[in-house]
Amino acid sequence: MKKYVIQYFLTKNKGFEEGKRAAWVSIWTLLAIGIAEVAISTTTGSLTLFADGLDSMADALVSFIVWFGIAMLHKPKSRKFHFGYAKIESFAAFVAAIVIVILGIFIIYHAYEKIVHPVETVNPEITMITLIAAGSISLHRAFRVRSVAKKYNLISLNLDAKNSIKDGSASFVGFASVLVGYFGIPYMDAIGGIIIAGYIFYMARMAFKESTLVLLDAVKNPELEDEISHYVEQSFNVKVDDVLIRPLGHAMSAQIHVIMKSDMTLKEADIFIKKIHDAVIEKFGTEETTVIPKLS
Repeated sequence: MKKYVIQYFLTKNKGFEEGKRAAWVSIWTLLAIGIAEVAISTTTGSLTLFADGLDSMADALVSFIVWFGIAMLHKPKSRKFHFGYAKIESFAAFVAAIVIVILGIFIIYHAYEKIVHPVETVNPEITMITLIAAGSISLHRAFRVRSVAKKYNLISLNLDAKNSIKDGSASFVGFASVLVGYFGIPYMDAIGGIIIAGYIFYMARMAFKESTLVLLDAVKNPELEDEISHYVEQSFNVKVDDVLIRPLGHAMSAQIHVIMKSDMTLKEADIFIKKIHDAVIEKFGTEETTVIPKLS
């Protein structure tokens, strides 16, 4: 059992390293796309392209949070932070969500101004080519990141991949709106900006939801308590009195209260508890797992 637990942690550490590299590449890819789109939008006057550029920058911020969160996992605990820095990722995501909402409001305001005071968009062909290129690069990168997230079951990196897929999809939606406007339908550039702002608000909502649940110690999967309890009882023929779960951002801690026979020796009880501890980690991937014995 010990060999499997060691192998589990070795695999997880390798996953963290690959995940950190994938998130780092995403940061600079999305940031470069965002800067390019914003720069080109200053020459074409396209609000859709400008909004999509801000959206890419916002997703680069999410990728940075994922990278920062994974990097902080290896920072040792301190006298001030006894439980480590696992929740810093969730706090950073909460702050980023506020910034993202401000960006969305900024885009909506400029879309309203463009509808009230229309400004002609020049060189729409350049805008459409840029949007297609940005969307294609974002989607390609997103699927690469998602493959790493699935391989090592990294929740935060999977969220980063979903954001990149959303970013690529937004670029193609923006392309469609500019294309429709190209054939003479008014205000489509402003409407495209509003649609992308909607994507941004949706991403902010998800970030708020995910981060606040972790910060408030809410368990997203209440059934996990029953699953752990049932597994321990079936595997070790012992009564489980209670299971307490606490989210840590990237993972979760578990407290398992088991009722043990009073005739067990101290050595037997210690070996038995260690077996339950290792089995739960191997099966459910919990961290800071504690098995607390109670006498029957």
